[in-house]
Amino acid sequence: MKIILSILIFCSMLLADREGGPYIGIGYGLSSYDDDGIYKERLDKDSTASLLYAGAYINRHLSVELSYINFNQGETYKVINDSDETRSISFSAIDVSTLAHYAFFDDILDFYAKVGVGNMKSDISSDGFCIVYGGGIALRFSKMWSMKIAYDRYRTDYDKGDLGKTIDLDVVYSAIEVQF
Repeated sequence: MKIILSILIFCSMLLADREGGPYIGIGYGLSSYDDDGIYKERLDKDSTASLLYAGAYINRHLSVELSYINFNQGETYKVINDSDETRSISFSAIDVSTLAHYAFFDDILDFYAKVGVGNMKSDISSDGFCIVYGGGIALRFSKMWSMKIAYDRYRTDYDKGDLGKTIDLDVVYSAIEVQF
């Protein structure tokens, strides 16, 4: 799987043609946690998140992106389990996504939608598959620099005990992006 992702990103970078090719970005924002009733009570369901991503444009309307996100850059999420014990929970994820872009005003304003898959890591269950989707708006300051505001949702299954439970992690963030 890792080899396939590496080959896909490498080939995408070679074929990039959006006047700048590959890009990297760093972002910071707010995250929230929904456990679908797994725990008795959620005390603290919000935190701050940080992310780092790299990608490449395949053409003007399509890009591929690899990202790492830490959902608990600030405080961990706090929950009360069935034994009335308070637990701290933290999450992180690595994902690969495809972004569909639609640019306005001579490529200054860029709306995009995102869909992808990844690996979610947490301290309440084993590593697992996650689905990511979202969207955002990017404002290009020059051919090299842009800033974006985005919303992403990460969804994963809970693999202990209760079947049919999902964990949703939402993140709203802003990011600075550099194209090469």
